Amino acid sequence: MKQVTVLVPIYKPALEPLEAYSLARSLRTLAGRDVRFIGPAGLEIGYYTRSFPGVPIIGFEARHFASVPDYNRLLLNADFYRLFADSKFVLILQTDAVVLRDELDYWCAQPFDYIGAPWPDGWELFVSVGRFSGERGKRVKVHVGNGGLSLRRVAKCIALLDEFADGAVEYFSTTGSNEDLFFAFMGSLSSDFILPNEIIASRFAMELKPSYYFAVNGGRLPMGTHAWWKTEPAFWRSHGIGLVENSAGSSSEGGNSR
Repeated sequence: MKQVTVLVPIYKPALEPLEAYSLARSLRTLAGRDVRFIGPAGLEIGYYTRSFPGVPIIGFEARHFASVPDYNRLLLNADFYRLFADSKFVLILQTDAVVLRDELDYWCAQPFDYIGAPWPDGWELFVSVGRFSGERGKRVKVHVGNGGLSLRRVAKCIALLDEFADGAVEYFSTTGSNEDLFFAFMGSLSSDFILPNEIIASRFAMELKPSYYFAVNGGRLPMGTHAWWKTEPAFWRSHGIGLVENSAGSSSEGGNSR
């Protein structure tokens, strides 16, 4: 069985410059790993085969990539994970994420079944479905789970979706909620699903308040970052992440990260 398969969701004929930079940098960092594009069948793929040669593309029914809620529903389907049952883990690597160091072997050796960047202010939800319905309903607050750069233990994700197939999966699917919230909320209520705490998660990846977590972690950057140009882009540029304009007016990559 393989240790990890890297899955890169795509849905449009070409990437924007910041996405292309982010993905190219990530794939250089992950050189030698098993990487696959996942996207809608029928997508024009010439750009991807030229820009990222050697990365196979797995086509799904186009409806799964028609909108963000449709993509969320795909990742809330246990059959999606069963397609990758020959791997212990999948790394979801969206095109707005950057992998700075390949620490996958380390994180795969940890006990966690799902890990993504933390949400510093948390998300709160009153869960009242399945065995937590009615008077057993419970208010839950979570701080870990951003799915844009997330490592998932395949067998445990399937088990979690099966464990809460009696209401929670349908709730998150029909409301169009982000799929990562399902794994965060229901994972925290599961009888057998392990999530890291907020600080450990920030060592894997950051998105919101990166300078805060950088300070908390003693000046160490995480393995990767998601949506880096949307939150504190100056912080990431100070660590060599991003495109810079040269004197000729064209863009080039920033320097190396720590």
